[in-house]
Amino acid sequence: MLTAVVSLGASLVVFAAGFVRLVTGLQAGGSGTRTELVAYGLLGLGGGLLALGVALLIWEMSGRHNIRR
Repeated sequence: MLTAVVSLGASLVVFAAGFVRLVTGLQAGGSGTRTELVAYGLLGLGGGLLALGVALLIWEMSGRHNIRR
């Protein structure tokens, strides 16, 4: 359960960092810059952590309620 919560919390932090990085990069230099690529990478990492956290949460709950097949 702790792993799922840590993953979900980390995804929120990474999403916020990616969003801030994307906004500042677009304000500074427009599209196609290195900062924008890093921001997209951070947003992708945040999405991956979010998916991992939700999957772990579902897996933990299914084990707790004994509905695994």
